[in-house]
Amino acid sequence: MMSSVYRDVVLILIGGAINWICAWFYYKRAGDELRKEAAFLQKAASAIIYFLEHPEAEVKVQRDDAGRAIGLIVSTEARARGTSTAKGVTSDATADA
Repeated sequence: MMSSVYRDVVLILIGGAINWICAWFYYKRAGDELRKEAAFLQKAASAIIYFLEHPEAEVKVQRDDAGRAIGLIVSTEARARGTSTAKGVTSDATADA
């Protein structure tokens, strides 16, 4: 009678250990996928915020083969135009002659 109780306790502990190991691997993998997705969403949010701050920027969506958005390409360009003039006076006019 006592040996069957010990056997049952040992089997329960072994089953619990197997269950814990399987759950740990499952949730570890799920957590890694969640971290990866969160990093992607953070980058996408940063790109969207940049676009909202700079409406002149051009946004293109990168897509994978299935048509799912995998990234954003944000580009902008700037142009500058100006003129400059320089005038000078020598301090010793005789040295130039």
